[in-house]
Amino acid sequence: MRRSFSALVLALLAATAVAVPAQAHAELKSSTPASGAVLDTPPRQVELTFSDVVSLPDGDAVTVTGPDGVTWPVTQSAAVDKVITAKFDTAVMRAGAHTLAWKAKSDDGDTIEGTFTFTVNLAAVPPASSASSAAAPSSVTMSAPVTNAAPPASRDSGGVPLWVWVLAGLVALVGAILLIRRRSTT
Repeated sequence: MRRSFSALVLALLAATAVAVPAQAHAELKSSTPASGAVLDTPPRQVELTFSDVVSLPDGDAVTVTGPDGVTWPVTQSAAVDKVITAKFDTAVMRAGAHTLAWKAKSDDGDTIEGTFTFTVNLAAVPPASSASSAAAPSSVTMSAPVTNAAPPASRDSGGVPLWVWVLAGLVALVGAILLIRRRSTT
């Protein structure tokens, strides 16, 4: 009986060790433009690369808001493996600091999000009528770390993670087995 009990406990612990790492969220690893970048031309597309496979969330995956508070219109967005790409109509783009906010759905279904800023030089911005026809590639002159901001604590992320339930079940099962063994020996 003791041998089978030990085997059961080891099997349950092994199952828990395998289940816990699978619950990790994807993280933003890099972006184009980079956080803190100073660009000579407005980027016509944004590319976000994550540590794990992601999909598009409900709503916009990427929004870029200019210094005047105007949000750039998204013309196309896609998620392929670990990369989210969004293309923009840059006609509303103005020179100055821009805030890029992103959202992605992790493989476990939870939404992750973050923000960072980049700047477009005043001298390099073409007039609004020809801004959408600018095709010169962006050049990055400065880079800063990308922040992977967690959602506010008050947001409901959909409940308790699966690994917590698995661990609670294992503790209850081991407790029940110990209780049964104790009763059978007395």
